[in-house]
Amino acid sequence: MQIQSVACLCFSPTGTTRRIGEKIAQGMGCEQVEIMDCTKRSWRKNGQFDFSKDLIIIATPVYYGRVPEEIVPFLKTLNVQNKPAVIVVVYGNREYDDALLELHDISLARGFIPVACGAFVAEHSYSCPDRPIALARPDPEDDKTAKLFGSRIMDKLRTIRSIENMQKITVPGNFPYKEPENLLKIKEVRNTLSFTPETDLDKCTQCGLCAEVCPAEAIDSEDVSVIDKWQCIICFACIKNCPSGAKQMVDPHFNDAIDRLQIICRQRKEPEIFL
Repeated sequence: MQIQSVACLCFSPTGTTRRIGEKIAQGMGCEQVEIMDCTKRSWRKNGQFDFSKDLIIIATPVYYGRVPEEIVPFLKTLNVQNKPAVIVVVYGNREYDDALLELHDISLARGFIPVACGAFVAEHSYSCPDRPIALARPDPEDDKTAKLFGSRIMDKLRTIRSIENMQKITVPGNFPYKEPENLLKIKEVRNTLSFTPETDLDKCTQCGLCAEVCPAEAIDSEDVSVIDKWQCIICFACIKNCPSGAKQMVDPHFNDAIDRLQIICRQRKEPEIFL
């Protein structure tokens, strides 16, 4: 098979998933590379989806061991026919649980043919200066691994005459997929509490960047201290992107959970690839 063009379809609230997808695409060495960032709801509603490229990289982060609920309905509207795809999930150094299998299965059901799959590590969305989790990842070594992955995918495809002749990819995971218990707890808590990032008005400059980067459009652009708790997906895009550090998660129960998570995630994990 000859692959001359590639597109990367990514959902990436904090930018790390997009970076991994870009590095994989770079490693493939194609002259034509397109990034289709579907993080924003407005893009998913109004964007133009060009799946004419020879191969599509589909990349999402892992939330609570699963593909993020925010992006699943969009992915299930896609429709192609026997389009080669690379399936990638990016997780915060805990576990990716059933997310890679779930994304693989969704893609397969929409007409994509997985030719390679990978699980990469990035700084956890909940990582912060006093509780770092996979700090500064993806790092140069992760970038190198992602590029090598892209190169190996191309080597594999050169040996295959057609997509029909390719052996199916097997990835870890369980079906039925594991219930995202912590996410369910958050939804339950929100029946009585807001449980969203809070705004320090003394630091906030009302620049509006947090509302701009919010993938769920949960932040009021006129008053960024107002967050719709039923729309917020706790991706921390607002926290990570705030130039003045005005957005923080201050709930003590949440921060206690992050303390425990930091302990669990101390040992460095490496990317896993499936060719």
